[in-house]
Amino acid sequence: MANPKTANQIICDNIRNQLEQFRWPEAQQAGLVEQILGLSTSQAYRKLNGSSPWQLSQVERLAQYFNVPTSNLLVDHSQQDGQSPVDNELIPAILHLNNHSGEAHCWIQLGEPLADDSCSPLLLAKRLHDCWHVFPGTQFDCEDGYEVTYLTIRPPKRANTKRLLVAVLDDQDADLLSAILVQQGLFALPYHHPQDLLEALPQENFDAFVLDWVLGEPINCMDVIETIRRQTPNVPIVVLTGYALEHESELSKALQMRGVYYIGKPTPGSILALQIKNMVTNGLEHA
Repeated sequence: MANPKTANQIICDNIRNQLEQFRWPEAQQAGLVEQILGLSTSQAYRKLNGSSPWQLSQVERLAQYFNVPTSNLLVDHSQQDGQSPVDNELIPAILHLNNHSGEAHCWIQLGEPLADDSCSPLLLAKRLHDCWHVFPGTQFDCEDGYEVTYLTIRPPKRANTKRLLVAVLDDQDADLLSAILVQQGLFALPYHHPQDLLEALPQENFDAFVLDWVLGEPINCMDVIETIRRQTPNVPIVVLTGYALEHESELSKALQMRGVYYIGKPTPGSILALQIKNMVTNGLEHA
């Protein structure tokens, strides 16, 4: 009879199962743990191979990143025959059906890696830059691709109150930015039109806002900022633009308002997410 697993072994197995869903090399998995927990590279490897004990606070932080209950990382799932928690296997992605349909925020379950083009799947997933992207199986070659075994289109769910909820307003890249922020451990809801975000303000308790300065709408970004400030005086607002010089005068007025910040485009998703977390933390400390 096999010896029962220790609690540390169970945690290691569950965290590795979560990391393997990203289909990353071991070094990149360790790098993610290193970044989330603030460990050295050697410490991250020792955590993952079970030679260093896990702390409950570390398990909670990883559970928040994976968007799963902490209990899921503490239970020995090998003893639960016949149970397959599908929701825990879903990862955020961007769906591209054709050149005219635009993009949609979706959640997918990855299947087997695709070796060649001899049998194209209905949908294939590829990791490009900071995010997974889903395409028709006949649109791209299958190199470095994975079969998509399950897909659902829905916004990220806010499963607990410890994870920050961010509203992303961008008429072109809202879905992509939201998916990237979700990958970085935040909840993000995409909005393509200012009016949609303004209508959501009374229903959602946002912790931060990310707004594209150039919206191409009758309602400009300054109008959105002023409306948000009337309803939420202290929530951080991040303005993104690659045209700061062209809009220097108007942008300067916005940045004089309390809790409004500027980040140039393009910016890595990890840096944007870290800035948002720091802004929210500093805002709570001042409050």
